[in-house]
Amino acid sequence: MYEFSTITQRVRETRERYRDTIPWVDINRYKLVTRFYMENPQIDGELKRAHCFRYLCENMPCHIFDGELIVGTYVTNFRATALYPENSIDWLIDELKSGLLSTREVDPYLITDEDKEYILSTADFWMGECMNAKLNPYVPEGYQKIAGNGVLFFPAQNLCPQPIGHFSPNYKRAIDVGFSTIKAEADTKMHELEEKGFEGGSAAKYSFYRATSIVCEAMITFAKRYSEECKRLAAIEADNTRKQELLQIADTMAWIMEKPARNFREAIQALWFYHLCILMDANMHGLSVGRLDQHLGAYAEADIANGTITRQEAQELVDLFILKIATQNKAWSERTSRHNSGYTTGQLTTFGGIDKNGNDATNVVTYMGLEAVGRMLMHSPPVALRINRNTPKKLWDCALSVNKLAGGVPSFYSDDVTIDALVSRGISRDDAWDYCLIGCVEPSIGGSEWPACGGVGVSSYMNFANVFLMAINNGKNPRREENGQLISEVQFGPETGYLYEMKNIEEVKEAYLKQLNYWITWNISIINMFESIARNVLPQPVVSAAMEGCMETGCDVMNGGAKYNSTGLSGIGLGNITDCLAVIDHMCFKEQHCTTLDLYEALANNWEGAEDLRSFINNQAPRYGNGNPETDAFCTWAAQSYADIANSKTGPRGRYAAGMYPVTMHVVYGLQTGATPDGRLSGSPLSDGISAVQGMDQNGPTAILSSVTSFDHRAFSNGVLLNMKFHPTALSNEDGFDKLRELMNTYFFELGGGEMQLNIVSVDTLKEAQTNPENHKNLVVRIAGFSAYFVEVYKESQDDLIRRTELGL
Repeated sequence: MYEFSTITQRVRETRERYRDTIPWVDINRYKLVTRFYMENPQIDGELKRAHCFRYLCENMPCHIFDGELIVGTYVTNFRATALYPENSIDWLIDELKSGLLSTREVDPYLITDEDKEYILSTADFWMGECMNAKLNPYVPEGYQKIAGNGVLFFPAQNLCPQPIGHFSPNYKRAIDVGFSTIKAEADTKMHELEEKGFEGGSAAKYSFYRATSIVCEAMITFAKRYSEECKRLAAIEADNTRKQELLQIADTMAWIMEKPARNFREAIQALWFYHLCILMDANMHGLSVGRLDQHLGAYAEADIANGTITRQEAQELVDLFILKIATQNKAWSERTSRHNSGYTTGQLTTFGGIDKNGNDATNVVTYMGLEAVGRMLMHSPPVALRINRNTPKKLWDCALSVNKLAGGVPSFYSDDVTIDALVSRGISRDDAWDYCLIGCVEPSIGGSEWPACGGVGVSSYMNFANVFLMAINNGKNPRREENGQLISEVQFGPETGYLYEMKNIEEVKEAYLKQLNYWITWNISIINMFESIARNVLPQPVVSAAMEGCMETGCDVMNGGAKYNSTGLSGIGLGNITDCLAVIDHMCFKEQHCTTLDLYEALANNWEGAEDLRSFINNQAPRYGNGNPETDAFCTWAAQSYADIANSKTGPRGRYAAGMYPVTMHVVYGLQTGATPDGRLSGSPLSDGISAVQGMDQNGPTAILSSVTSFDHRAFSNGVLLNMKFHPTALSNEDGFDKLRELMNTYFFELGGGEMQLNIVSVDTLKEAQTNPENHKNLVVRIAGFSAYFVEVYKESQDDLIRRTELGL
């Protein structure tokens, strides 16, 4: 069994404060951005964002919390959220006026009356200036007529409540090079262009380099302001130990951002400060840390070896870094929070994997990072562990020990499958080895790719179940309200006929494929329209300054400047679609237990009057997840059909990438979906990720793995997600650890599985936590693409987790 190191008192106290603090709304950033935008209407594009960022760096309070060793924040309350009116403001106005923001069931935020009044007094300005307002006139009229379709999450207006997000910046360049060098390069490029004259597109390049120079200087300024604040605090500090800490931090802050890090302390502080600057600039959801152990490992090992830092001191810094990430907050609308509950922000951190020579790259920070989240029972930041054929047994033991303590932490990824998937979307194998995970489960090349894994930010998801229902209901959504009334008579999709008119399963599949192509086309059309506007409204000079490819092309990431570009999509309900096809084929066409009209009418009535038929389907019809090749063939077809269409599409910067993960949208979408042929009741959750329908996988873990690898995971370069839930007795001894490790190795390296995440928890414990939440405050569980404290997740997601099959080894 793996033995964890001890937690220092400083870390323990910080962690307790994190768990005991209800987040506040902090309006320091809001005030500064509002003032800048109001006073500078003449500037737009990259220069507007660059000058606005510099204004923030020059005027943001340099707050340092008690006992901090890693400094930098843009809020003055612990665990507070800043506000980003440049993206959207409408939802915030509504929730402030109604009081919902502070009273809602999911992720409430506190706010003072004074701050609330200031926001409301300036809201009208942002209603015309935010990204939502800029995009609304461009939303296609054709889509506005079919909004509310239940297949896509886009409304008719106000499509982008969150920024594009979902990427990993070039932290290595911030740590190893420093921004004075980057600024000098940008200044040289400007000088060369001035000498040559602005021909062709070079004027736009000049603006890019000018913006880069501005933000580099701004970050250096911000760091030096923190250095001065540390000196000021040290001068009045009575405790000599703390005084020396502040002076050391002051020295660090005077050096980093401008120059390359000289040691581990400077490296981890530089990483955090660049991360902070990007958050402060645009707070992009899914801003992922990348391969933390590869960013910092060499620095830590060198310092430990030469005695300038002890392993315990280094571990404390990693612990505090993890807590620093965790305390970052972003307020979402109540609607959006329902599928990202638990104050999650998607700042995913990756460990493990191989190096450029194909060797295992585990180092001391790999263990430190995993220990940090395990010992402190943290769900944020999300943690990913890359697995290769030579992953050390010690690392396996560490990771599974952490997972036993904190559900879904880490999630596991196959290097073989993921690298091949990235190569299939056009990334060089010479670069693909260095991938990290983004947001939930999405692979990307940190520092050189702008992957836009979440589409416009949070709305890349497609509801397969409603695609299917439209396929068998002539392009209309058949969901009914509780009073039996249809939600709409709108012709949402193409006319494909009714189930009772279809004579064989091939006609059903043909109808589904026609609807699928139609809805994927709309999905990418909306995202492409968004990008065409957002690139001018919200460019990203702070990210672009260090991103590989941008300096070379003179182009912002939003304009395709990164070395690699893609855009992610994600489908939800694969298990339902597989079962729907299998059930219709078995029940109506092969065994003729019922007619297609019988089944159609049962769905229309939400199975009322057809309870026996539903019971037969749920108990005797073939179901996905049980290793049945005939049933799994439908999964192969459904998954590959989606991948083929999605991967063929292109956007303004590059190609699209198919994914299969839900966050908790399988619960949210389930509420918007009528009864389905697989026996599911209207409003019930859909299957999550690539997993089977909850409770229908009854032949054990090997059968599950056989089914979920019936399609090629390499076709899904935007990620796949497999949830598995084991009873704690499965890891009660070392033999259990060995069996689970072998099961996962088989999945990754023999069956071709891409990702797996585990909950090691009993149903009894989950039910007890629902009944007595105060006794289970720190129970971490994997929801879907993220983990959360079980007691902070809304009940529908809790119930969904309880319904999942409990496995043994």
